[in-house]
Amino acid sequence: MQLSKNEFKQIYKLKQKKFRKLEKLVIIEGIRLIEQVIENGLIPQKILSLRNSKNPFSQFPSAEITQEQLKNLSFTQNPQNVLAVVPIKAEKIQQKRLLLYLDGLSEPGNLGTIFRTAAAANIDGIILSENCCEIWNDKVIRSSLGTVFSLPSEIHSAKWLKNQNAHIVASSLQNASNLYQSKLSDSNQIIVIGSEAFGISEEVRQICDEFIKIPMSNRVESLNAAVAAGIIIFHYSQQA
Repeated sequence: MQLSKNEFKQIYKLKQKKFRKLEKLVIIEGIRLIEQVIENGLIPQKILSLRNSKNPFSQFPSAEITQEQLKNLSFTQNPQNVLAVVPIKAEKIQQKRLLLYLDGLSEPGNLGTIFRTAAAANIDGIILSENCCEIWNDKVIRSSLGTVFSLPSEIHSAKWLKNQNAHIVASSLQNASNLYQSKLSDSNQIIVIGSEAFGISEEVRQICDEFIKIPMSNRVESLNAAVAAGIIIFHYSQQA
C-alpha cells in the first residue's frame, strides 16, 4: 500500500519539535533502532518501507514510500530503507535510589549517550532541567539506541531538586574532591552533570551537598560531558 500524500504531509511535520509535542509521535529510522524499541514494548503506529524493498516489520500497519519521500523523512545522509512512526512514551520514575540530574545539557549526541550509559549501569532514572535539549530529537534517540523510550525520565526545575530527600553530588572542576574517594550515600543519591559550555548553574550549585571531579592528567582541562557522566555513573552504580 502506497503512503498517501496527506499521510506524508502529516508525518513530515513530525520533523519539527512543536508537532512531535502536539501529536505525541516521533519518526525513528533503521532496523536496529526499530527492533530495539519494539523489544522494549513500544508498538509502531506505522512502518514506512522503501518501495520494492523488504519490510522486516510487516506485522505492523505499513505503507510503501518512494526514494524521494524516504530522503525527505529521514534525518540522515544515507538513510536505511525503513522508518517507523512511534508514540512518544516517557516512563515515570518509580525508584529513586540513584538518579541523574542533567543541568542544561544542550548537545543531543551527549544526551543520547548518557541515556544509553545510564541504562547500561541500571540507573533508576534521569531528570532533565527545563533548559535541556529535547529527548525526542532524532540525534538523541539514535545515540541512545532507543533507551529514551525505556529508561524513566522526567523534566524538573532546580526547585524540584532542592525538595528531594537525597544526597546531591555534582561534577565540578572547582573546590571538588577526588571522585574515587567518594562513596555512595546510604540515602537516595542524585548525581548532577552540568552543561557542556557552562557547567552547573549557580542555582543548582547552591543545592548540592558534595562536589567531585575525575582525576586526570594536565594535558586536558576537561572531559566530554557524556564521557565524564559515564565514569561517574559507573563509579556509584557499582556500589549500589
